[in-house]
Amino acid sequence: MEKKIKKEKTVTTSRVMSFCLPILLFLGCLHSPYAIEEPGTDIQGFINVFEEYEALCPYFAHREIDWKEMGRTYFPLMAGCENQDQLIGVIADMLAELEDPAISLFRVDNMWEVVEEVYPYTCEYYSNYDMDVLIEQYLEPNGWAGWSEGYSHGFGWCDPAILPYAFLDTIPDLDHYPFALDSIDGFIAECIELEVPAVIIDIRMNPLAYYQGSSGEEFTGRFTDHSRPGAIYRSRSGPEYDQYWDVRPAVYSAGPRQYTGTVILLVGENSRSSCESMTANLINFPNVVLVGDTTGGSVSIFHDVPIADLWYARVVQTTILTKQKHWIEGAGIPPDIYVEATESDFAAGIDPVLDHAIGMLEDYR
Repeated sequence: MEKKIKKEKTVTTSRVMSFCLPILLFLGCLHSPYAIEEPGTDIQGFINVFEEYEALCPYFAHREIDWKEMGRTYFPLMAGCENQDQLIGVIADMLAELEDPAISLFRVDNMWEVVEEVYPYTCEYYSNYDMDVLIEQYLEPNGWAGWSEGYSHGFGWCDPAILPYAFLDTIPDLDHYPFALDSIDGFIAECIELEVPAVIIDIRMNPLAYYQGSSGEEFTGRFTDHSRPGAIYRSRSGPEYDQYWDVRPAVYSAGPRQYTGTVILLVGENSRSSCESMTANLINFPNVVLVGDTTGGSVSIFHDVPIADLWYARVVQTTILTKQKHWIEGAGIPPDIYVEATESDFAAGIDPVLDHAIGMLEDYR
């Protein structure tokens, strides 16, 4: 967003103090020598975002980020903003420095529906699947079924008697689709009745922004008959960047029946966010094998901070590590079996990752 040069103005003493007090407090935190000038717009939103990240963001030490120096860089730009759009632009530029594609700024209407969203930092992720190839060459010929709304609403599966395969392009949201896991349970029950020794679960296409919550825990609980150690949720425990508080919740069996045969989990760079944290749980299961490519390395967990006039910023408050305390953010989770998939494969109507998984099914028969 375009930035404008600040114009000098003449104002009353009381108005100057109302603007300058939060700036003085902010500068006190930065120990900065900057001169105080009256901003052209309310900058409290900038201060809110900066201070929340300063107190909570868990990966500053890991990624060697000096957040105070970031404040010294962006404070003069913030102080020169003359309207809300410029302020949001400066906040977006600052957050882009974190190179975290999950961070966003968003505006809501009076009904709390998101009407505009800005991702300060974006990067390309290679898709090791092609949905058209998947549907036409693999799903439809093998008894595909799914939600009547279509592929974009969560999941589908093949006839387990032909191909024990299911995909999730979202983690089902139980609040909006309470029947979702009932359908998944139907697929799992059929696999159990058929005594299928291995199933393929495909999460290569999980989008960035879907929230895992209890839905992801419920889903992973379908594949274990007793509790398993989960991934580590890491938050800051103090003012220093390397002070951490770790929580490791367990994953418990869930659903009417659990499938305990081999789970061939297909992953790739587009496996991010909720499904990546779900994968961090599943890799602790002895019956799960990851096939494909390294996951996207984007597992930030947020809370929302107001900026101004129904604009909010997502502040990273927690990240996720593997059970062995390996950082996932920026690194991803590598597969047990790497399978290359190229555009030329897709052009030929081939899905090498799924082909490899289908070949593994034969090994388990």
